[in-house]
Amino acid sequence: EQNVFADMHAPLNILLIDEDHSDCALFGLAVDKSDLDIWLQTVTDGGRAIDYLQGRGTYGDRSMHPLPDLVVLDLDMRLTGGLEFLEWRRASVVYCSVPVVLFSGFAYKGAIDTALAMGASTFIPKPVELDGWDRVIREIWDFALKPLQALEAAG
Repeated sequence: EQNVFADMHAPLNILLIDEDHSDCALFGLAVDKSDLDIWLQTVTDGGRAIDYLQGRGTYGDRSMHPLPDLVVLDLDMRLTGGLEFLEWRRASVVYCSVPVVLFSGFAYKGAIDTALAMGASTFIPKPVELDGWDRVIREIWDFALKPLQALEAAG
């Protein structure tokens, strides 16, 4: 299996927006365990994600906080939630094209449908079992590769 990101000599930059520290840790462990070239950054709410994308404050150094190729977004957060983040992203000329993967445990169908209508690309449920996290990382990787593979096929 060809690694398109390796061919470009760049990791897949993922920004995970999730306030659940256990889920962030499990996501990070699954990334580490995978053989995939992923640079993972995490923030705990949509407001911090907006600061991150705009390079504000502590996120100003792009070598430490590169722009993400993909955002993984939990919908359920106390401060600025997933739908508020999607609303900001949709209105942003610069960031409206960054793909967003919904990643939620609780999410009821209405919230998922709303988020997809607001521009999220796909939904991946949070795994219940520990070994499900590896599958999730692979699924996100494969999703991120699709546009690149389409470009290669067309070229």
